[in-house]
Amino acid sequence: MVEKRSKSERTRERILDAAAVVFGGQGYLARLVDIAEPAGIQTGSLYYHFKNRDDLVREVLRLGVDTTWAHVRSEVDALPSSASSIDRLRAAIRAHAMAVLVVSPYAWARARIAGQAPAAIGAEHRAHHARYGDYIGSLVHDAHSDGHLRAEVDPYVATMLVLGALSWTTEWFDANGTIPAGDVADHAVRMTLDGIAQPPA
Repeated sequence: MVEKRSKSERTRERILDAAAVVFGGQGYLARLVDIAEPAGIQTGSLYYHFKNRDDLVREVLRLGVDTTWAHVRSEVDALPSSASSIDRLRAAIRAHAMAVLVVSPYAWARARIAGQAPAAIGAEHRAHHARYGDYIGSLVHDAHSDGHLRAEVDPYVATMLVLGALSWTTEWFDANGTIPAGDVADHAVRMTLDGIAQPPA
């Protein structure tokens, strides 16, 4: 049975969807009128659903983390039970890249505005994002423990560098350019793992 949502819930979702696209394109300082217009409401009506700009930003950031995590977890969990720890890490890196570039406008927006938000919002966001970081870190740690990564690689540093590099793709990737998102994701996997993977004996 499909759960029916209220008009207010549907409007709130339209606002968030529009905010993700606009923040993703214009950054944190995007005008609220540019969010209200594609959401199909008056600018003043935004305040019925969100107390202020920062309340809206908080929710976009939260959804950015959650949608990325959901996509990555789905791709990793879809692997066969025989998949190795390096296979799981490979799937996670590729899925994260795809989530940011094409799967979720929220993931794109999060990557663009997380560093631009006020300090208090940034601190809240980092605390929320840390749980996802722990998940990726566990995949890196498992691959390291299983001998798939070079012994001198620090799993924490590797995790932070990978997550930072993947988020930075929003600063240069052109969705209308000649390089498909899938190719960027594949490059991310190859460059990361060729850099830290233990060569086969």
